[in-house]
Amino acid sequence: MYNRVDEVTGEIKKEYKEGLTGFMQFATNQEISREQGKMSCPCSKCDNEKFINIETVWKHLFWKGFTPGYYIWFSHGEDFGTLPSTSHVNIGECGNERVENMVLEEENTMNMEEDNGGNIVRDVFRETIDGANIAEEPNEEAKRFYDILQAARNPIYEGCKDGLSALSAATRLMSIKTEWNLAEDCVDAIADFAKDYMPADNLAPGSFYEIQKLVSGLGLPYEMIDVCRDNCMIFWGDDCNLEACKWCGKQRFKETSGRKKIPYQRIWYLPITDRLKRLYQSEQTAASMRWHAEHEFTGEISHPSDAEAWKHFRNVYSDFAAEARNVYLGLCTDGFNPFGKSGRKYSLWPVIVTPYNLPPALCMKQEFLFLTILVPGPNHPRRSLDVFLQPLIEELKMLWFEGEVKVTKNGRRFGYGTMDIGEPSGPSYATQSPDYKALYLETQTKLVQVTNKCDELSSQVEDAQYWSTVMRNMFPDHVPPSQAARQAATANNTFEA
Repeated sequence: MYNRVDEVTGEIKKEYKEGLTGFMQFATNQEISREQGKMSCPCSKCDNEKFINIETVWKHLFWKGFTPGYYIWFSHGEDFGTLPSTSHVNIGECGNERVENMVLEEENTMNMEEDNGGNIVRDVFRETIDGANIAEEPNEEAKRFYDILQAARNPIYEGCKDGLSALSAATRLMSIKTEWNLAEDCVDAIADFAKDYMPADNLAPGSFYEIQKLVSGLGLPYEMIDVCRDNCMIFWGDDCNLEACKWCGKQRFKETSGRKKIPYQRIWYLPITDRLKRLYQSEQTAASMRWHAEHEFTGEISHPSDAEAWKHFRNVYSDFAAEARNVYLGLCTDGFNPFGKSGRKYSLWPVIVTPYNLPPALCMKQEFLFLTILVPGPNHPRRSLDVFLQPLIEELKMLWFEGEVKVTKNGRRFGYGTMDIGEPSGPSYATQSPDYKALYLETQTKLVQVTNKCDELSSQVEDAQYWSTVMRNMFPDHVPPSQAARQAATANNTFEA
């Protein structure tokens, strides 16, 4: 009942699936469950406090497990005189099939749970930090990352609880700062207070600056990019030093009395290259990144790799498809109001990228949904969304044509999304690719011209409406010829009737 995950493979154990099926067979046969289609959820999060539909209970128990100590199912019709064993329950093929449908392809993948800083080392990267399990010597960049993770295993002070380290404390404090919107001075005070109350010679960060240093060592950078007030352009790349928009001419910075320049608005960009590398720095995720090419098609489309569009892409770019470890990415975005329905009007647009190499059970998990761009409001970006995507498109082009190539011990080469692995067999893809920058500039020029023309026509319509009102006020008894003709035709039709 509680032995859910295999510690070696990370898979959901068969015994747990059978036990879950037995429990659900027993619980759903109770009178209240049959009548209402609902039951108390005994998962580790709900703890029998929520009365929800049966389908949701199935999912909760599969992904979160049972609440601790729930050996007598007293909330589901069992009493102390009944032995809590699944042996007396007829599981049947129906229940087993239901569990199998819930996991689908989970049998060959790991079960990755949400975790924090210290547990990342112990759970996710345990097989890579242990020197005996490293199949080949990592490069310098990977070594630095492993050194940081190894340091996270050092206890924050002698005799502390397992899993408490300087890195876990830093990530926890950073999370608290973000969740409660704390000022840096407040975080300084909290960190200094916690450090003073710990034993001497502890490794806890004593200030927000030290917290930032620890977290930045994980190598997950971000950029803040200034944006034109009318979303015409971003001040990035060759245009990063401009003081005004090259399309509308509006100023980039607000007029302030201080020395620090404050832009009117900006976006946040989080590069994805380092995060894609992380997928290949863990033995478990690296194996799952080949799933799209190694799984068997069952006749039903359960993953984009089963669709005809995916197969067409593999035929067109056969050199890229030849290496299963090359990365296939999906991109999506949508706007929402972070203040809810009762808050002020605001439209925030996150751009999410996810690697579709992973099986269905993983590619939609939160830890594999990579936030790349955050477009702030309050206004809807509308036609300017392509302006904000420029940094991401440039990075994707770099990965496509250059990539992050790795050579393994046996001489095989692969990249994190690279196109040019060795010499391409067909014509150069670079010559086939259009000049996106020229097309973008041409499109923006046409959009500005169309906008100016629409503004001109709108002004002419307003002038015509104004003079029409003036003429009606000056000659109230006069009727326009077209209106007089319509009135005469209506009168004739009435007379004939």
